[in-house]
Amino acid sequence: MSYIFGHRGLPHVHPENSLDGINKAFTYAEYVETDVRLTKDNNLILFHDPYINDYLIQDLTVNEIELLLPGISIDQFILESREQIKGKVNFEIKTNEDVLFQKVSSIANKDDIISSFHWEGIHNFKDIFTSEYGIILNNEDDLFEAKALSIHDERIFFMVEKGLVNSRNFDLPKERTSAWTVNDESEFKRLIEIGLFGIITDIPDTMQLYKK
Repeated sequence: MSYIFGHRGLPHVHPENSLDGINKAFTYAEYVETDVRLTKDNNLILFHDPYINDYLIQDLTVNEIELLLPGISIDQFILESREQIKGKVNFEIKTNEDVLFQKVSSIANKDDIISSFHWEGIHNFKDIFTSEYGIILNNEDDLFEAKALSIHDERIFFMVEKGLVNSRNFDLPKERTSAWTVNDESEFKRLIEIGLFGIITDIPDTMQLYKK
């Protein structure tokens, strides 16, 4: 069975990575993928880009970020408790900071997935994760190392750029592979038939119609 992941919540209805959008996405998706960063004052913020108005998020406090985003409720993007999110989450850790890995690990539920482009960070902290964990791939050369990891680590998940699934070098366990970001209906149906674990999409409300 393949699961739908709402990419950054429900971004065509709510601001991406907002708590309202994330929780609304669970109406249509079994998981939500959201980006996690760390502010200067060590708060978790759900935000994709590293900068706000040319300022690095990691150099800003929550109060400073709020001043840079007039008219936007900062509470929609600050994660203080896992209870703020009402379903299963794929937390994508955006920066390779030990504190960030530790803080996300401390709040993640056992059915959540912690993933990152920073493979070393996932490797270093996998023994403390009580949740699932995975690595993100967007380069065909990564498939060879990922295949080796799949053999030696039977728990690790793979979050793969959708085009890599078509590569002749793709040989990852489908039951642990999710493809991103799939917004084409025919491609979605094809990946469902392949039997991938997850399909990450910006439009889970549309794609769930094709899963039935």
